[in-house]
Amino acid sequence: MMVCMGQPHSVGHQCSSRLDLIIERGIGLARPTVADLASVWSKTRAVRTCVRCGQRLGPGEETASGCGGCRAKGGILDGVITLGPFEGLLADGIRALKYRGRWELAEVLGGHLANAVEAFFADSLHSGDWVLVPMPMPFWRKVERGLDHAHLLARSCATRLGMKVIQPLRKAPCLPQASLSRTDRERAKKGDYRIRRRGTSGFGGKLPNLKGKSVILVDDVLTTGRSMSAAGSALKRLGPASVHAAALAVSTNRSPD
Repeated sequence: MMVCMGQPHSVGHQCSSRLDLIIERGIGLARPTVADLASVWSKTRAVRTCVRCGQRLGPGEETASGCGGCRAKGGILDGVITLGPFEGLLADGIRALKYRGRWELAEVLGGHLANAVEAFFADSLHSGDWVLVPMPMPFWRKVERGLDHAHLLARSCATRLGMKVIQPLRKAPCLPQASLSRTDRERAKKGDYRIRRRGTSGFGGKLPNLKGKSVILVDDVLTTGRSMSAAGSALKRLGPASVHAAALAVSTNRSPD
């Protein structure tokens, strides 16, 4: 049974949207199709992006320490992998997966993300212990959308790369934004991520073992980058060798952390 969970979209609205999608699929009108998205990697692979913030690079901007916008700033993440800006067919595919419940698009999009990860790390992927961690989604958001897009992308990416998908993170519950002060709202935007202990109660269990592992956080889009940085900060307390972020696209109006 569908549960509204107090969110702005009513049960009726969600059911109507999903019925529309079933009809669109049935008569072949759902766009973009898997075939449409097959060309995304060939179109984006030539896009040069910053290894630190993921933004598109101009001529002569590329350095090992980042671009002019982020080079002077410290950061939690060890690097950012992305196909390119959130625009065009790539943006259409992400919206369809995330907001239209087009779960079948996760396989092709996750495959493109795997290509980007391989291009970023090259031969170093063949050594070390690598794991993929999808950005955690609040339970009510999963109910609202009917899928966990980050987990689907991570699973598809992992299949291509031969890696494990684990979820050592959980999103801490937060108060409604209207009840928070302006300062607290700004703080909440960064996200509050906590480590999930093993065990049924969630308390007193063992911490996940990330010691020496190379971790790749997976999500669809980097906007400000604050959420992935907050998640990376939580993960780094477990002693991994590195924490990188991998997202399909980066918002073009994003400010580096």
